[in-house]
Amino acid sequence: MFDRRPDKIGRILIVSPHLETLASHVDQMARTGWSVTALGDEVEALAAVRARSIDLVVLHVPATAPTDARLIASFRQVYGGGLPVMVLAHHPDGPCRCYYLDKGADDVICESTSLEELISRVRALLRFKQLHDDLDSSRAELADAVQRERSLLADLRRHNEHLQSLVTTDPLTHVASVRSFHQMLTHEFKTAKRYNKPISLLMLDVDHFKVVNDCYGHPSGDYVLKELAVVLTTCVRESDVVARVGGEEFAVILPQADTKRASRIAERIRHDIRGRKFQVFGRRIHVTASIGLATWPNNAEITEHGMLVYFADQALLRAKDAGRDRVVSVKGLEADVRARMQRNYAQWSVTSGQEATAVSSYHAGAWREPPAGDEL
Repeated sequence: MFDRRPDKIGRILIVSPHLETLASHVDQMARTGWSVTALGDEVEALAAVRARSIDLVVLHVPATAPTDARLIASFRQVYGGGLPVMVLAHHPDGPCRCYYLDKGADDVICESTSLEELISRVRALLRFKQLHDDLDSSRAELADAVQRERSLLADLRRHNEHLQSLVTTDPLTHVASVRSFHQMLTHEFKTAKRYNKPISLLMLDVDHFKVVNDCYGHPSGDYVLKELAVVLTTCVRESDVVARVGGEEFAVILPQADTKRASRIAERIRHDIRGRKFQVFGRRIHVTASIGLATWPNNAEITEHGMLVYFADQALLRAKDAGRDRVVSVKGLEADVRARMQRNYAQWSVTSGQEATAVSSYHAGAWREPPAGDEL
């Protein structure tokens, strides 16, 4: 008795120039529960395989009408691989079996083989086909999973970049934030010391900015700050860093810029701001800026990046005290003034128990509050 339990797959194509000789084979396969299609034309057979409606091809090669073995490769090519092919030959000897196996056949049996053995061999090839299909399905699912993972990673990367932008970029002016400024200044100062290259820092404050807010409103003041950021970015080099470190305060890091070069950049910034008329809601607003400049190693008193900020900020205060709308360089201050600045910074560091940093100082107001006894 034949096992007639239906297989999960079982669409069989029988290709023979003499189908009448295989009537019993077709009948028995159909009785087993498989869907059997018998075709005598090779073109029709290729069309059926191309439609991927076939799980197994049984290619009959009678002695009176030998079939070109290249048809086996054609079946695989149009199907896309993974299609088992059984050759049913007339008394195949050893060389004949090897020939068809080398051409791509998965099994070669004699056409006089018992139907019971034929059914068993067909079932074995169908199991192979099922395993191949399961493997293809697993590969497709894995490819989909990998694609989803890549998509998720791309989304995560975009979200991280957005979060990083929120942390490192000032939301109003879109220049570097105070936190980013401190990190970049630390890095640039270490680089400057390592390679013995100068580094300068400009501290800029908009003169009488409170008057702008009081007279024209805070939206107008915000617009002026955004336009000032554009002016600063336009005036500096690509390697320089512009940051907003306070309400109307900006800082510019100038790597590999000595005092002379930094002074030229600072004067260009001051001149461009002074000559700019900001059109805000139909009104023209004019502002000026005061700038403090400090340079390492030109200013010998400076030994760390916190001191660079402190000295530049003290120079900014002197620009304010001298009438605003001007640039004051630490190098132009008297030696005893610079010495007091150095002592004040050292005293502040000891009192606070930490190195002065842009983050802590601006938010705590330390740069604007010299230690007690300061004669500046």
